[in-house]
Amino acid sequence: MSGTPSDKPLGLVAGSGALPVSIAAAHAAGVFVVALQDEADAALLDYPHIVLPIGHLKAVADALLAAGCDEMAIIGGIQRPNIEAMDFDDGGQWFLEQVMAGVHAGDDQLLKIVIAYFETRGLTVRAAQDFLGTQTGAVGPQTAHDHSAHQADIDRAVEVAGIMGAQDIGQSVAIARRLVLAVEGPEGTDGMLRRLQDLSPQFLGTAEEKCGVLAKLPKPQQDRRVDIPAIGCRTVELAAAAHLAGIVFEAGGALFDDFEGVVALAEEKGLFLLGLEG
Repeated sequence: MSGTPSDKPLGLVAGSGALPVSIAAAHAAGVFVVALQDEADAALLDYPHIVLPIGHLKAVADALLAAGCDEMAIIGGIQRPNIEAMDFDDGGQWFLEQVMAGVHAGDDQLLKIVIAYFETRGLTVRAAQDFLGTQTGAVGPQTAHDHSAHQADIDRAVEVAGIMGAQDIGQSVAIARRLVLAVEGPEGTDGMLRRLQDLSPQFLGTAEEKCGVLAKLPKPQQDRRVDIPAIGCRTVELAAAAHLAGIVFEAGGALFDDFEGVVALAEEKGLFLLGLEG
C-alpha cells in the first residue's frame, strides 16, 4: 500500500465485483462501506456499512464523515444509470446542476464532478490502486504465448485507444489485422467482446489460429482515482471465445480482481497478456 497509513477507517464507496471486497479485507485500519444499492457484493455487508442509491451523494458524504473517515476510495462496477430516471438528494442535485451547466457527457467528466463534490465536503479521494499492491499488473509478457507476431495489431490498438480515450468514449478496443473490430460503448468491455462473436468469421481468428488484440487502457486525461480499467477472468474468457490472440494493458494503470488467476487463465486459454509501461 502506498501513501501515509491512517488510523481512521477508509471510506469505501463500493460497486460490483471482487475489488471492493479485496480492499475491505486488506485495509488494516478498517473500512466503512457505502454499498451502492443493487451493485455491491453482499460480502461487504459484513463490514460497518450503509446501503445507498447511487444518486445520494450528500448521504454518502454524511455517512463517511459520521464514521470518522477523512479518506475514501470509489471502486467497483456500476451499471451506467439513466440520469433522467434517478432519484437525487441535495448532493445529487448539486451534481446534476454541474452536469447541466456544461458539456459533461462522458464518464470521465461525470466522475470528476463526483470527486469535486466529495472534496467540497472535506473528504480526500484516494486511488483504489493505492490499496491493491500487485493487483495493478506488471510490465512485460505475463504468459508464455508470444505477442511479437501481433505487434502491428498491438500498435494499432494502442493508437486507437488513445484517440477514443481523449474523446472520453471508452477504454477498450479490439483490433485484428489492423482493422478496428469494435470499440467500447455504454455496454462495457464484456458487452463489446460479446459483440465480436456476432461478426462474420472472415474478420476473426479461429480456435487453432487466434488473431487480434484487446487493448484496455486508461484514457489520457483520466483522473486515475476513479474508473481505472478493470480486467478479470471473465475478460479473458470472452476474449478467448472471440478467438483473440491476446490482451494488452498498462502496468499500474489496470485493476485485476486476481492478477495471478487472470495470468493462469490466459495461459490456459492460449492468450498472451502484455503489460505496457505507462
